[in-house]
Amino acid sequence: MTTLEKINEHPVYKQIMADSFGGIMYNVANRDKYDTKELLDMWHSMPAVEREIAGGITTGAFNFLEEK
Repeated sequence: MTTLEKINEHPVYKQIMADSFGGIMYNVANRDKYDTKELLDMWHSMPAVEREIAGGITTGAFNFLEEK
């Protein structure tokens, strides 16, 4: 299983995705409700090229979590 596949199956990522489609995630006040350490560690372990091709939804979620 690739790192991106592991990210997609991670329970925190699944919650972030569910919230994003309900408009909750992008409320900055909700950023701290997620325990993202493990998820961000996996994201940063991927080569830059893999992060770039992960897709707009995934990249957007991580940009939000990283306050970009």
